[in-house]
Amino acid sequence: MRIAVLGVGAIGGVIGAYLTRAGRDVTLIDTWPANVERIRSEGLSVAAVEEEFTVKPEALHLGEVSAARRSFDAIVLAVKSYDTKWAATFAEPYLAPGGFIVSAQNSINEETIAGAVGWSRVVGCVVTLGAGMYEPGRVNRTSDMNRHSFTLGEPSGRTTERLERIAEVMAAGGPTKTTTNLWGERWAKLATNSMSNALAGLTGLKSADLRRNSRTREVAIHVAAELVAVAGALGVSVEPIQGIPAHLYAEALTDGEVRENIEGKMTEYGATLREGRPSLAQDIMKGRKTEVDYLNGYVAAQGKDAGAPTPMNQAILDLTKRVESGEIPPSLDNLRLLST
Repeated sequence: MRIAVLGVGAIGGVIGAYLTRAGRDVTLIDTWPANVERIRSEGLSVAAVEEEFTVKPEALHLGEVSAARRSFDAIVLAVKSYDTKWAATFAEPYLAPGGFIVSAQNSINEETIAGAVGWSRVVGCVVTLGAGMYEPGRVNRTSDMNRHSFTLGEPSGRTTERLERIAEVMAAGGPTKTTTNLWGERWAKLATNSMSNALAGLTGLKSADLRRNSRTREVAIHVAAELVAVAGALGVSVEPIQGIPAHLYAEALTDGEVRENIEGKMTEYGATLREGRPSLAQDIMKGRKTEVDYLNGYVAAQGKDAGAPTPMNQAILDLTKRVESGEIPPSLDNLRLLST
């Protein structure tokens, strides 16, 4: 397969590097000039838990893609959710006959991509590995290589030949599976992101620290309970959230034993995490626009349409906006401002 990775940040960088090392035909495309130039001159380096390595894939500036006169069997979209519309529109002319776009993003962007290329050219990829990027041409993989990394699915729920082929390709980057319930997997990952990304951004805590703190665990359970209710109202069967059956998060709001059990599992999960930060917290550190509108904001918007209240997700959305704008700094004390 001829593969392009559009968006070479932390996740796109990890995918591009591991697929290149596996001998795949990979072209990297990015909007950050310094990133492209460093990859060209020094290669793309990965610092992982188990190893460090450097590869030298082809890298193109956005403006060079047309002149390159290439078409791709799969374009892995790894841009921020707020860049999805233009990126999918940009990618469409470079899809080969039978080619498709793989959304390796946070949030649920398949419908936006389908608006540009059609539903038949969309495959979803739920990413569960951890990574960071703080300088051009250098990515940090913060989760172990043996931790589950990718879940791929067709929006239709079918198991297709192309799904199996792209899953085989992606397996170079870590344990990979396919699913017939893409939407359930998407909402489960949206829950994980909504429970942690904005909370890390507005408190300044790292991923593992979020699970160790009793107050952030409490907030996270409320976030997940609201999300599961919204998904249920939309007819989505949510897959387990961090290994916990989705329906238990709602039960935890009124059942102390269930809540204690969930908090225990959250703490155990936190103990397996390295010293990484969620992508939204990285964006706060870099002074960049965050994806909160597409995480807790997405839950709140879908809840409004479905008639399912989401006061905690809305409160987190509003507070994260204040931190993002620089009105208030990241601090654990910000949790007291979460009025619901």
